[in-house]
Amino acid sequence: MDSEFFKIVGWGILVVTILVSVSIEYPFFGILLAIALVSLIIWLRGIYIETEKDLEIEKKIEEEEEIIKQKLIDKLADEFQKIIEENFNIVANAYRKSVTSNAFGKKNYDKFAIQLEEYIKDNSKSLMRLEEEFDTNIDFNVDALIDLIEIKLKKLDVQFNYSDDMDPFDYEHLCANEFNKNGWKAEATQGSSDQGVDVIAKKDGKTLVAQCKRFAKPVGNKAVQEVVAGMKYYEATEGVVIAPNGFTNSSKNLAKANNIKLIHHNEINTL
Repeated sequence: MDSEFFKIVGWGILVVTILVSVSIEYPFFGILLAIALVSLIIWLRGIYIETEKDLEIEKKIEEEEEIIKQKLIDKLADEFQKIIEENFNIVANAYRKSVTSNAFGKKNYDKFAIQLEEYIKDNSKSLMRLEEEFDTNIDFNVDALIDLIEIKLKKLDVQFNYSDDMDPFDYEHLCANEFNKNGWKAEATQGSSDQGVDVIAKKDGKTLVAQCKRFAKPVGNKAVQEVVAGMKYYEATEGVVIAPNGFTNSSKNLAKANNIKLIHHNEINTL
């Protein structure tokens, strides 16, 4: 490496010596050489100045992009919350379908967390811009969003005067009252001859029969079967099972086959 350097230096000194010697002997050549050197210096200086300007412009663009990027990152939390609030019925329904509990009440969020993250990414314009314009992927805190969802669900239960400890008959009246709030004329049967129906509701020529099951676990097939029987007995046009803690896959399949709706009491206003 050192020998190569010295070779280059040696050749450079030799060339300069020759040019100086020629210039002394031939002054006109020296003048031309001086003009060429001055022109070269001016040209190189121009390139240097343009390069500096380009670097300054690039730096300014990078700084502006970084500011925009940071602003997008800073607004993510508010945007995520807005997505959840504006689409809460969809989010809450996904939560009830996907979050499961074991025999001790411990919840498993694995399936829901994946679905929630995908839903947020599909609906967040800021995340899309960060990925498409800035090639930046953001790992956000899904657990914090789940906490937000559960807080909102608890607030809804308070608004409905619902409690996990309430009497099953009280739950039937809660559902009947919610039907009445939403334009139905409803009553809780609360009797031994209810033919598998807890609530009967009527509106606009329609008759709806409902089973209201305040179970700690997902509701199974029996409630669906009872509603199917109740529809025939009361000649109802619609049948629904209402429960706060979801439904088994078997009950979902049976309900689908018999056109029975399975809902949470917060969704009565959608009927």
